[in-house]
Amino acid sequence: MTSKALLTLKEASKKYGSREVLTDISLTISQGECTILRGSNGSGKSTMLRMVSGLIPLTSGQRLLEHSDIVIGYTPDRLSKLRMTSTEYLTHMGRIAGIAGRELKERIKQLHHFFNLEQSDHVKLTHFSKGMLQKTNIMQAMIKTPHILVLDEPFSGLDNESTGHLLHSLKVIKDEGTAILAAVHDPLLASQLESNTYWIRHGRLSRENIVPFSEHQIVYFELVGMIKRDLIDHLVELFPNVTYKSSESGHMIITFMYKDYNGFLPEYINKGGEIISLIRKELGS
Repeated sequence: MTSKALLTLKEASKKYGSREVLTDISLTISQGECTILRGSNGSGKSTMLRMVSGLIPLTSGQRLLEHSDIVIGYTPDRLSKLRMTSTEYLTHMGRIAGIAGRELKERIKQLHHFFNLEQSDHVKLTHFSKGMLQKTNIMQAMIKTPHILVLDEPFSGLDNESTGHLLHSLKVIKDEGTAILAAVHDPLLASQLESNTYWIRHGRLSRENIVPFSEHQIVYFELVGMIKRDLIDHLVELFPNVTYKSSESGHMIITFMYKDYNGFLPEYINKGGEIISLIRKELGS
């Protein structure tokens, strides 16, 4: 059965001044499907999410909606620690979305229950953990039930328990018919959800064929290190599934799967890469 197309980009491009960030992007987002965007830090993933969400205009090309009432919920990569409770924040966002009082109150209660987040009248976002903030961040995007849920780095900084709960929640949302578009810097979400995975390289979009998630554990590695940026392009050409993200401390966080372990590490070291830490991780049942 073919899913209904909700949103289509046709040969969409985005320029900032003379710099072309995205070139001739064509993509269809369909009901109940999950689409993953991958790429190195600064590759244009966030720009593409904002284009899909209608937050920034296209420089050229088309953005076509299946109908004018499509609801798109957008989650930025982080939520500020505001001096508001989650209820106060969601009430504010719901009013902006035009939801009436009693309906909004019930929706906020449902979202707290769904994401297993205590609805406190006293605890402000300033005291929330990273996982609690991320839940609230996604809740605001779902305050009006979205046809498309757009997520920018939803797993960034989450511990294993929070990651597992978020994955489960996204599976439920997807199974209920909401389309999910997520930019991630590692392959975990693509491994856990039946999804279409795309890479952004040099401003262009290409499809990646991945092996669907099985019952086996997924083994991957997270390397924190230092390497000259001009060498990353060389490594990307040799190991296209390895992902790179700059940390706030200035180090590079590199994620790669077990299959790339024996090839990537020697090449990384031979090219002058420094290892600060290397952690083996597992995800799966």
